[in-house]
Amino acid sequence: MFLNKKRSFLLAALSLSLAASLFYCIFTKPKDKPIPVDEVFSQAPWSKPLPILPPLAGVGEVRAENCGRCHVEIYAEWKTSTHANALSDLQFQSELSKSSSPRWLCLNCHTPVANQRETLVNYLNNGDYRTPIEEPNPDFDPKMKAEGVTCAVCHVRLDEQGNSYVLGANGKTKPPHPVKIIPDKLKNRCLDCHNANYVLDDQLVCAFKTGNELEQSGNSHGKLACGSCHMGELQRKLVKPELNTPIRTSHKHSFIGGGVPKKFELYEKQILGGYRTGLKINPIQWKQKGNDLEYSVSLTNEKAAHNIPTGDPERFILLKISVLDSKGKSLATKVIKFGQEWEWYPKARLVADTRILPGETKVWKDLFVGIKKDQSKIVFEIYHTRLKESNAEHMRKNSENVSSDDLRKKISKIENHYPFSSIVHKEDIDLNSGKSRVYSPEELFRISKNRRGE
Repeated sequence: MFLNKKRSFLLAALSLSLAASLFYCIFTKPKDKPIPVDEVFSQAPWSKPLPILPPLAGVGEVRAENCGRCHVEIYAEWKTSTHANALSDLQFQSELSKSSSPRWLCLNCHTPVANQRETLVNYLNNGDYRTPIEEPNPDFDPKMKAEGVTCAVCHVRLDEQGNSYVLGANGKTKPPHPVKIIPDKLKNRCLDCHNANYVLDDQLVCAFKTGNELEQSGNSHGKLACGSCHMGELQRKLVKPELNTPIRTSHKHSFIGGGVPKKFELYEKQILGGYRTGLKINPIQWKQKGNDLEYSVSLTNEKAAHNIPTGDPERFILLKISVLDSKGKSLATKVIKFGQEWEWYPKARLVADTRILPGETKVWKDLFVGIKKDQSKIVFEIYHTRLKESNAEHMRKNSENVSSDDLRKKISKIENHYPFSSIVHKEDIDLNSGKSRVYSPEELFRISKNRRGE
């Protein structure tokens, strides 16, 4: 009798528990509610791709390869650019493979036209970026997807009737496609992605603030645009010679930045594409101080209207000074970094920022103890580092998560395919004679092309 009562009591309790759970599920669990992306991200330009762009009259599909049929030189420059490699970038592909990656959002800057997307996201379940509502895209163009940041990102827009036209900066010709000459609309297109900063959650932070840095440098009236430095001006025909168009003011479309290309074979294109360091580097000052060797290094952010380095918060400038004996053996080495330091866990936060501000001069003074000038020479080097070895090792270990066989193999041996850093300055000083040698940019890029790893 006692056992039967106990069993009845347990069954009743279980029934009540199940009823309570059912009540919670039906009446208290929040239902999925689609919230527009524009509402969640306040219409930030990086939160959605450009709308579907239909074929351009006189050209066809709005692919770079089609633009390149006439704009031959510009197309060749673009193919060497970071923009053309924005999707195939191994570091980016590794980030995309993480389970925590908001792929749909990251792709908005690496493939920024809706034509390039297999699925489109216009709504988020309950406004949560982790639960996008993906819809198949009937206008998906796989060839255009592979082009990354392609010509249409800046130069093709929709008119009032929904037809594609070219947004241009020069007129006075009769191209085969519709065109509107509005140069001001082209100027700040870069900042739609290069000024994307947003906190998604405790660990996921997008911190690209080049536009803010540009404004803080005193450029609030827009005298300088990104293209002022990264798209060098030249005089040429904008299309192939046989079309008999006049020579006009044009701009390089290599979009050269800090001198760290996406592939080793692109080092030879850096100077041709317009690379110039934004730093003014003064000759090393040194003197014997008793048994010690004292040195002073001075560098100024003379030409960049943004911080050096800018963009990816994990980039940094590394200064390295070494003392070598007469046989070239290293006697001592010192290093200093200029960049950002972030603490990513448990909550992402900027810990320190020693980057070089526009117009700012950094001076590094130190001494080598027990080093005499008759023993040695000084070698001074500056590296622009994009990928640290510690991060690269993490990428190698997690390369199995990458879906593509080709990408998986490359990321597992990333040091052989992807430049981690470039040497942007090298100077030798013979302490006996006082003679110095400053390496040319051509020499530096040859050295960088043969380096592997950080």
